[in-house]
Amino acid sequence: MAKPLSREPDLKGFLREIHRVETSLRLWQAKGHIEHLEQRLVALSQQDSLTGLPNQTRFIDRLNQAILQSQRHDHKVGVLVLDLDRFKRVNERVGHSGGDEVLQQVARRLESSVRQGDTLACMGGGRFMVLLPELKEDLSATTVGKKLLDVFHAPLKAGERGLQLDASIGICVHPQDGMDASTLLSHAESAMYRAKERGGNRLECFTTTLNELSLERQELEHCLREAMQNNELQMYYQPQFHMDGRLAGAEALLRWNHPLLGFVPPTKFIPLAEENRLILPIGEWALREACNQMAKWQALTTTQLLLAVNVSALQFASGDWDACVARALKESGLEPSSLELELTESIVMRQGHEDVRPLHRLREIGTRIAIDDFGTGYSSLGYLQRLPITTIKLDQSFISALQVEEPEISSEHIVRAVIQLAHSLKLTVIAEGVETEGQRDMLELLGCDGLQGFLLGRPLPPDAFEALLESMVAKAFLTSSRVRR
Repeated sequence: MAKPLSREPDLKGFLREIHRVETSLRLWQAKGHIEHLEQRLVALSQQDSLTGLPNQTRFIDRLNQAILQSQRHDHKVGVLVLDLDRFKRVNERVGHSGGDEVLQQVARRLESSVRQGDTLACMGGGRFMVLLPELKEDLSATTVGKKLLDVFHAPLKAGERGLQLDASIGICVHPQDGMDASTLLSHAESAMYRAKERGGNRLECFTTTLNELSLERQELEHCLREAMQNNELQMYYQPQFHMDGRLAGAEALLRWNHPLLGFVPPTKFIPLAEENRLILPIGEWALREACNQMAKWQALTTTQLLLAVNVSALQFASGDWDACVARALKESGLEPSSLELELTESIVMRQGHEDVRPLHRLREIGTRIAIDDFGTGYSSLGYLQRLPITTIKLDQSFISALQVEEPEISSEHIVRAVIQLAHSLKLTVIAEGVETEGQRDMLELLGCDGLQGFLLGRPLPPDAFEALLESMVAKAFLTSSRVRR
């Protein structure tokens, strides 16, 4: 009888099967891990790394979905673009780490002010967007916009430093303001820029007129970027006079003459240049050009002429503008004492103790410092003693109110007080906007030191100012010759 076959276990096969199962398990785990990583990467690619908010990609995706839903359910969609006013100055003052800290605080405040179901996104650089996916009426978007502005009432902090920020908000609503995401974002951005042009710290709603203005603004910016290369920018010089009629110098004023647009008013292109930081290269060119020109004119006369040049807020905050001034003086050969830099009160008062050191460095080499439009900015006068100021320029609003029919609204007492205060601090006082003989006579009676305005001379191109200078030099020579006889 045959023996039964042995049924001993196949150990090698069993081990192979275990290895196959373990390998499959590891592959399954790896696949799941990879899928998790892929999902995580997709999420990160749609998230702002600093604030943790959705970024523009995710915002547009949600906006497209909201537009589709609105067409099915017949409701409206609101889009808001919020941009922090003058946020670049925050980075210049507290550094990028301080600026990042401020952005994170802003993000948390804005988050607390939007509804559940709305989308708050961050585009970086101080700009945020809000999607309101289910609106019953247009005014609901405005209500949300006002709530967002309210979050800036309390100061923000960068380290131990308190900062007061404002924001500009543009609003548009689907479907009347646009049928697709790209159009809605463009229109909301146009409205936001309109809010900035009106002074900031406000909201604006999109209109057709606003869209036309935005297109004009974009075209103007493009032209301005090419203006320097095409030699379209010019310096004009408005003469300044001593009270006895002698020429004291000139204020350098920037002008733009476009071949197609013609003369573009400074009130239109200078704010645009400041907003896009074009004022930095333009301002440096203007300073060099004016210094070179005044150095040539200085050789035509034996008396010292003073050149006044305006300084923008961005130039002041750039950190190296005093070095730019020093270079312009060295290259032109103009004496530092012949250059007067004009800053507005608001620019000076916004700076901390560390930020005004360039003023002291420039005074050390002999450059003069003037406060322009005096009396229209901050009421604190302590800076007149604290800062190295040499000149006060009385704003033309005070000059025009010197002689009015109603004595109770006359500025005579204010002008007299300012002149007396300035002289007690050994400061020079220049009156701007002098347009009548009566104003000139009154300023002379009150003890003003110098005059500037249409009564005495309008801004002139270089050749016309040079002709004025030569005629005054010749007149002075003839007068002195008669005296010697």
